[in-house]
This record gives sequence, structure tokens and C-alpha cells, in this order.
Amino acid sequence: MEHDRVLTFTPVNHPNRQVRQIGFDLSDTYVEQCWSAVVGPSAVVLLRRMPELWRHEVPAKMPADELSRSIGLGGGTGPNSRLMAITDRMVKFGLVRRGGGPDRFDVFLEVAPLQARQLERVPEWTQATHERLFSAHLEGFDGVAEHRAKVTNAAVDLNRFRDRATHSDRTPPAARQA
Repeated sequence: MEHDRVLTFTPVNHPNRQVRQIGFDLSDTYVEQCWSAVVGPSAVVLLRRMPELWRHEVPAKMPADELSRSIGLGGGTGPNSRLMAITDRMVKFGLVRRGGGPDRFDVFLEVAPLQARQLERVPEWTQATHERLFSAHLEGFDGVAEHRAKVTNAAVDLNRFRDRATHSDRTPPAARQA
């Protein structure tokens, strides 16, 4: 029976290496403010609910009826229900994939930035928000890269200092005075 249906959500890394590197965490503001214009607010609520479900159980298993009602979609869970339409939309837009059965989903831990063709279809406010949030997101990576470069340079300097100290201890006293 449909009301006994249990959905399973497994956290997985995004299959695209670039999305894994620069994608947004499920809890990031970008997901709500930009992706909701593409997949709808209910899909975003469901997506952002996942980390909380995983705190209790991985993979998360939840009766479809309970999940649907908990995000305000009512109790229907059949193939034409609002909940199933939302999961289909999430699959279509690459936020999740089918996980080996109609009630199993792999949820990507990283969300890609909107693509150019998606940005063409969203309101101007969403386009401006995308530009602002994505730019800030990328600047964070620049800051990380700069920090890593400083740490690497400091480590190199420390190794040189250590090498000099080690080598000067091995130098015969007569050679050090010369």
C-alpha cells in the first residue's frame, strides 16, 4: 500500500568533479535563494531537510506520508503525488539521482551553481542574487588559495631554516670560524 511506502535518502558526493570542488553545501543560502526559482520551494525544503535526517540515520529512511506532510505537501504518496513530482524534478535537475529503486534516492552533497540557460529563465532578482552569492563563494576560494600559498611558503621557509640549523651543527668548528 502507498501509505506504507518508506523513502530512503543516501548522501553521496556529486559525480562531477567541478561541482564537488566549487558547489554549494545543501545548507547554503544559495540553494534557497537561487535554486527555488528553478525547482520550486518545496523541492528546496526537501533538499535542505536531508542533513537533519542524516543526523539521525544514514541513509535516512522515512515513511513517505510523514515526510510529505512534514514539508507541507499533504499525505498523498502515490506515483502522481506532489512528493513524487518533487523528487522527479530534483532528479531532472541533477540534485539527486535514483538509488536503485523507485523509493531510493542518492542525494548529492554539493549543489551546482545555476547554468546559463537556467539563469535566462529566472527572475532578475534571482539572477542578481546568483551573481552576488556565486561571486562571494568564489572569492572564498581565492582566499583559501592565498592562505594555502602563504602556509606553503612558511613551510618552505621553516624547512630551509631547519636545514641551515641542522647543517650548521654538523659543520666542524674550524670551518664555522673561517
